[in-house]
Amino acid sequence: MTPAAFLPDLIIAVDWSAASQPRPKKPSADACWIAWAFRDDDADRRPPPEYFRTRASCEARITDLLASHAGSALVGFDFPLGYPVAIDGAEVLPAGRQLCQHVDSLIKDDDTNHNNRFDVAEALNEQIAERFAEPHGPFWGCPPTRDSVSSLLLPTKRVMRAVPEYRAVEQLVRTTRRLGIQSPWKLYTTGSVGSQTLLGLPVIHRLLANLHDRGRLWPFEQIERLDAVVITEIWPSLHNADITDHPIKDARQVLATRDAMVSAPAHQPGSLHTSLMPEDLPEVASREGWIASVHSSDSSDNHTV
Repeated sequence: MTPAAFLPDLIIAVDWSAASQPRPKKPSADACWIAWAFRDDDADRRPPPEYFRTRASCEARITDLLASHAGSALVGFDFPLGYPVAIDGAEVLPAGRQLCQHVDSLIKDDDTNHNNRFDVAEALNEQIAERFAEPHGPFWGCPPTRDSVSSLLLPTKRVMRAVPEYRAVEQLVRTTRRLGIQSPWKLYTTGSVGSQTLLGLPVIHRLLANLHDRGRLWPFEQIERLDAVVITEIWPSLHNADITDHPIKDARQVLATRDAMVSAPAHQPGSLHTSLMPEDLPEVASREGWIASVHSSDSSDNHTV
């Protein structure tokens, strides 16, 4: 089987959250949301979006959906699954499953959303700064009132000479689509996704472990099974959420992303499924990760996106 032939039967779009306490009982923004459907579901029969007050409850729901489904599936999370490689080509942090496992070994995240993500970012900054002989690391952003704020993690951005702010895919989106996608190093304030990554990679590690041989982490791994469960990265802002009917933007975005993935023609240029083909990606994607539905052919030079 080739990656171009992969057509998932089940699609799940996930809007992750880095909240530090349970979200309100009433469905609200800035929480975990998922939208899922089977490929053969008519548009008017697809399930409504589902709201979760905690990351643990959302992870449990995704686990249950996949455990009860024997066919192929695609699970898209709305945070980066990797980090930029250094200017000299060296890895700043591990890639693929190794990254998921590494972050899982560091993060503590309980059933009430209490977590240590800023402590982890400080520790990683110290290690990265020492390895690249720079005064600080790439992670930035935290509450100004945080008790443990130190020179290792500040609320404001500090750019490293040796480490880019953006991955190749983010540079491409910012250049060709003029969209303000954020850096995975940014942990706090409007548009940040770095905290979601630190709190989401451990979940991906556990999902892949539960899936055993069926699990694939794209684009780090080939998709060679008809019953594969592919975990990948999505960016809901690529899809028009205004066409969906829901009062909460997060819910509209996962609905729009799910519907775009369910409805995408298999071999249409620019579709989700053709974007899963490795020949459409620059080499660096296998080290940094990539956003499904973004095509490197949008740039005239894949090596400089």
